[in-house]
Amino acid sequence: MTEREIDQKQTGSEVKTFPVPFALENITIITSNPSKEELIKKAFKFHSQGKISEAAKYYQDFIDQGFTDHRVFSNYGVILQDIGELKEAELYTRKAIEIKPDFPEAYLNLGNILQGLGKLKEAEISTRKAIELNPHFAAAHSNLGGILRDLGNLQEAEASTRKAIELNPHFAE
Repeated sequence: MTEREIDQKQTGSEVKTFPVPFALENITIITSNPSKEELIKKAFKFHSQGKISEAAKYYQDFIDQGFTDHRVFSNYGVILQDIGELKEAELYTRKAIEIKPDFPEAYLNLGNILQGLGKLKEAEISTRKAIELNPHFAAAHSNLGGILRDLGNLQEAEASTRKAIELNPHFAE
């Protein structure tokens, strides 16, 4: 008796072989899941190239495999925001903040998402947190100016906008 037959007898399983009606040379077989580093590298590469649907697939695969990285959750949240999935974007962005509470970009992104959801006071709080973490974050000052304008606080909105321009003259528009 062969070793395979002994294993089959002990486990009570049976192996059946079926003919395969196609040439194997045309099939790609994946033998293992990509590593955490490979997934991040590919996701970031596709995202930076503007290949958003490919990047989203890698971000989602990364998350589905149980990996955690604040940048992945934040970037995936931005993609979801861009396609109008604001509630889901909020969840992923909050997860990025949970993983790395001192990540100002995530607070800025959350502020943008909350503004899109019409939660202006929460958007203000989140955007102010981004500024607290990085006082020289011109985009956060600019976004805070827009939120404050929407809240009717025009003087403070102007001050925030002027601060953004002071930090980065490209915000002059």
